[in-house]
Amino acid sequence: MPELPEVEEVRRTLEPVVIGAVVVRVRLVRRDYLTPPRAPLVRLRGRTIVATHRYGKKLFCRCDDGQTLMFHLGMSGRLESFPSHLPLPPHTHFIIDLNSGLQIRMRDPRRFGGVWYYPSFEKACAEEIQGVLGVDALHLTAAHFNHWSTAHGRLKARLLGQRDVAGLGNIYVDEALWLCGLSPLTLVRRLSPQHIEQLVKAIHLVLKKSLSAGGTTLRDYRNAAGQPGGFAASLQVYGRGGRPCFRCGDNLKMLVVAGRTTVYCRHCQKSR
Repeated sequence: MPELPEVEEVRRTLEPVVIGAVVVRVRLVRRDYLTPPRAPLVRLRGRTIVATHRYGKKLFCRCDDGQTLMFHLGMSGRLESFPSHLPLPPHTHFIIDLNSGLQIRMRDPRRFGGVWYYPSFEKACAEEIQGVLGVDALHLTAAHFNHWSTAHGRLKARLLGQRDVAGLGNIYVDEALWLCGLSPLTLVRRLSPQHIEQLVKAIHLVLKKSLSAGGTTLRDYRNAAGQPGGFAASLQVYGRGGRPCFRCGDNLKMLVVAGRTTVYCRHCQKSR
């Protein structure tokens, strides 16, 4: 599933295409791919797209009158730009025709993603961010984890849950935990302030490296220009279960945490 770096890369490559462009037409191929299903998409005609925003794994496109579309890529979603004369590939569910002659196409073979319509950006933020998501991972500080001293749960499950910090998924949680030497099974209330500082630094470092590489492509992910990300070559633990740890040489272990396959080093990442 695309995580923060992948969604941010989509935003960055989509922005030059859509900013200042006028919406000519919006087409919904699958009605169940839009929320609400009968949203007044016709109102987007003639509106100018003025901004793109990302929060966590969610991507927003805002028009000059405030109307906003929120895109979630799910597991296999791609939001790409193509000249309008090119044939639609299979599993294209949502299309925006622009006055530039380009189309923004959302295709999603597994249909775990979707598009949400909001009459204003404020309404979109109220429904999709406020009270729903924690701080965006790029703005994370140790202070955001102050409440963990009395909290319940294990470290990886809390990081995946999005209510403490938004944007992290299986790939970057495994990578960050290996980098800072914390077990995914660590109880969050047992983390010292030093451990939390190390965790925050590791999260920022892993995300920064992935962003510089254009994200991680394992199979489906492409940015808005159709290009894959290059961070897969730098993965230290994700997808490497049973292979030697790059730090100590011990075989990496696999287990399931919060329903997700987890890879870690029992020697380098101690439980607390």
